[in-house]
Amino acid sequence: MAAVLKSWLVFVRVLCLDWLTGETCTRAELRDTCVGALLGALRPFLRDEIP
Repeated sequence: MAAVLKSWLVFVRVLCLDWLTGETCTRAELRDTCVGALLGALRPFLRDEIP
């Protein structure tokens, strides 16, 4: 799981730097993309049923 989180952090860093230099999307789109990528990366580690 540590490798997944490190990879996600690299993804977020690159995406944020791109956004800061070129504002290629809105802040909300950037946030949603980062959160969506994290949830997608962690999905295999999450239990199917969450109480």
